[in-house]
Amino acid sequence: MEALLIIAIVLLYTTQSLFCRLYTERYPGKPEMASPVFTVVSGLIIAAVTFAVAGFSFSAHWITLLLGIGNALVLFGYNSFLIRASQLGSYAIMMVFLVAGGIILPAISARAFGDEISLVQVISMIAIIAAVYMVSYKGKESAGARGRFFLACFGLLVCNGLYGVLLDMQGRLTGEGEKEEMLILTFGGAALISLLPLLITQKKDSIRAFCQSGPSLVFLLACVAVAATAANTLVYVLQIVDPTLLYTFNNAGVLLFSVLASCLFFKEKLSRLNVIGCALMCAALVCFSLF
Repeated sequence: MEALLIIAIVLLYTTQSLFCRLYTERYPGKPEMASPVFTVVSGLIIAAVTFAVAGFSFSAHWITLLLGIGNALVLFGYNSFLIRASQLGSYAIMMVFLVAGGIILPAISARAFGDEISLVQVISMIAIIAAVYMVSYKGKESAGARGRFFLACFGLLVCNGLYGVLLDMQGRLTGEGEKEEMLILTFGGAALISLLPLLITQKKDSIRAFCQSGPSLVFLLACVAVAATAANTLVYVLQIVDPTLLYTFNNAGVLLFSVLASCLFFKEKLSRLNVIGCALMCAALVCFSLF
């Protein structure tokens, strides 16, 4: 049962990533506006859908309020650092930082709460991070060895890790009853935080930034629908699956399936190193789950 739930989470976030890319490619406005517009639209819709799932009720403990607001800032930071790192340097190095944060920080947090992590699992996590670089590496990319790039990558590492940590922490500290409130605060807050700088920088052009073409609107709505399902499923699965196991498989699995999807849908080619990285990641994930 746990294995099926983890696979479902990975497939949902992979599909979200695919639809997000298709939306970004077809967004008719300025390229730099695609991300904040997506954050605002998806955040408000996911918060509304979650509010409906909760029976149109909202009652949060002060711990949930603080963690939810904190996670909204983290989600906003994640999107900002992701864009900045993508603009400044290597995709491969960026993905290493992103996946490393998503695996290592939740593992440290789980250990602090008393969860056990075996030596084989630690070795497997190191192998997964190495495999991420191999899977993502493109020979024509530069090393991106600039201070601003690595600062953005470090911010991405922290934000991706903290997002998982705060979701898990909220469930541990307040129980199962406020998971919807946590999502409403996280995504609704991130939408409002993203909207403010957009209004300040774009002024009269703010409304125009939200205008969509037919194809971009279809992929935007499809992505938001999948994202809402993924977010609500994740907080449910966190209650019954070890968080270290879940976040390790989710981060590594989404990258692996996204690479396969890029080959299938976008005709991107894999080098020998990419293929070896995929094999290493699969082997490391098997070892992590068995030991």
